Amino acid sequence: MITLDSLDLKNISPEKLGELLMDAKKVYYTTGKPIMDDHTFDTLEEILHQKNPYHRIFTKAGHENFDTGFDKKKHIMPMGSQNKVNRIEDLIHYFELKKINTDTDFVVQPKCDGISLEIEYKNGQLIEAVTRGDGEIGDIITQNVVKMKNFVLSLPKDFSGSIRCEIVILEKDFQKLNQIIKSRPVKGGGEQNETEGLYSNSRNAVSGISQRLDSQFSEYCSLIAVNIFSSIKKFNTELEKINFLKTIGFTPVETFHCQNFDQIEAIYQKFLNQTRLDYPFEIDGLVIKINDQKIQNELGIKNNRPKGQVAYKFPARSSQTRIISIDWQVGPLGMITPVAKVDPIEISGAIITFASLANYDLIKEKNININDIVEVSRRGDVIPHIDHVVNKVAENHILAPTNCPSCGTLLIIESKFLKCPNIQNCPAQILGSLKLFCDALEIKGISDKTIEKLYQVNLIKLPGDFYKLNISDFSNLAGLGEKSGQNIVHQIQAKKTLTLKQILTAASIPNFSGKRIQQLISQGFNTPEKILELTIAKLESLPGIQITLAKKIKEGIDIRKSWIESILSQVSLKSTIQHLNSNISNKSFAITGSLNRPRKEIEDQIISLGGQISSSVSSNTNYLITNEEESNSSKFINARKFGTKIISEIEFESLAVER
Repeated sequence: MITLDSLDLKNISPEKLGELLMDAKKVYYTTGKPIMDDHTFDTLEEILHQKNPYHRIFTKAGHENFDTGFDKKKHIMPMGSQNKVNRIEDLIHYFELKKINTDTDFVVQPKCDGISLEIEYKNGQLIEAVTRGDGEIGDIITQNVVKMKNFVLSLPKDFSGSIRCEIVILEKDFQKLNQIIKSRPVKGGGEQNETEGLYSNSRNAVSGISQRLDSQFSEYCSLIAVNIFSSIKKFNTELEKINFLKTIGFTPVETFHCQNFDQIEAIYQKFLNQTRLDYPFEIDGLVIKINDQKIQNELGIKNNRPKGQVAYKFPARSSQTRIISIDWQVGPLGMITPVAKVDPIEISGAIITFASLANYDLIKEKNININDIVEVSRRGDVIPHIDHVVNKVAENHILAPTNCPSCGTLLIIESKFLKCPNIQNCPAQILGSLKLFCDALEIKGISDKTIEKLYQVNLIKLPGDFYKLNISDFSNLAGLGEKSGQNIVHQIQAKKTLTLKQILTAASIPNFSGKRIQQLISQGFNTPEKILELTIAKLESLPGIQITLAKKIKEGIDIRKSWIESILSQVSLKSTIQHLNSNISNKSFAITGSLNRPRKEIEDQIISLGGQISSSVSSNTNYLITNEEESNSSKFINARKFGTKIISEIEFESLAVER
């Protein structure tokens, strides 16, 4: 089996790659044992398209007229394949290029992972059943098709034309088929290997069975009708076609009617995450068609692919994929992070379209460039990362930008990172910091997109501006209205009483972590005035703060002075001066598992009583708060290991009220 890492893609010529793909198509359509999987084929085809966009493989659908033992016949109806997209933005862009009206409606159908077939009728009587072949000429396999499920022998006498079907094998029939093959006696005696002769998947089984000259096992195949063509009977919409197919006895593909791309994406996500797992046969995506036949006809066909429809493919189940592009993202504090956009793949149940590259040093070290085939993993089953290049396609590594992608400022190098020094005026940094403000205060109901819209219309520039928003400000924002505005304004106004630590954290001060903020407050710098008037000398006198860090903290506070003041001008300062609790003061607490109260609320309570929060459990941790009696979390395991006292949320409350 050919895989993405088994070819010398950097040096292979377009001619050689084209020949390989043509061979793969031949095997795919004429045998039950393909030489590469669909994801590998699609990726190699894209690489070939970039090397030679005019290769003949892009003007053909299906396979050439290979010698399969069957007679050949020219098709009456169009039998091309669809263009492909992998992401919703690509789907929208595809149809935007067609310049269709915004009120155009669509039909959405599962993309059957089978073999395409034309069944021709004249005056209601069966003529021939012909495989797609190269889209123009195919194999006459009528002898096999008449034995398949859902086959209709005769139609109304006034119908002449063709029905396009997909040959599939239902999952239940696939299991039966392999059981029968497994139980057959071995020719010449001896023992049969457990997997010998078995089909690895239903798509391979369909390909092999439909091409059998003895018609064996054809009864395990099913026909799903997907289109109809007639020079006599005309249809105005795709929905009319589906309804007619039902009336004449065919089993049509499941069809959904959609008015917009949001509805299409909702169906796609439902199929991707739920429906396809239990679907009766294999599907590898959805087919999106313009419902109006007149529009489809006006758009026409190019390279045997109809312009009015497109296949919205599911991601491959693989850990190897192709880098499409590399985006240079500007963080809230100016760090430039390269993020690779990749052909979608599925890993551990998650769909991966982006993968972190951490920093530019990593790109140079791993010699990464656009179009390279890479191994992707999910570290901790959460963050997708590129591990290494498995097949080099492009020369060298991609070059880093010299100027900020957002504001154009000349970038600097700080440690391993590229950085934009324009923290005061860089739009990406301002926007990122505004998002961090909402995250820090846990303002619910306001999405990143909403924050971007508010920023773009100059309603927010500083964090204090959030408190000045009115419900009417949301009425002119796309996708929002009075109800959304009412909810967002209510959530913001609920955060008008803040502690000094909350204010400083929400201001996103460079080089000023939450732990460091708490240290300064505990050391007596417990008012806004004292924080804003800090000097390097005062900072350097504190435990654990050297001259370099003192300068960075001072610089960060000065940079964010306007941000801190904008928040202070709109909120009330919550007093955190309380009697220290002897049970909690100077004690270290860690928390794990689900709680009845928000975790941040408990953390703030611990800090206000003089305690400290630990992100992990060590020998210095005094308490682990959890409502679980047993847990596999690292904190719980380490608490047992180090003898840390494990208490419940109720027990913590008892500690907190005792003096």
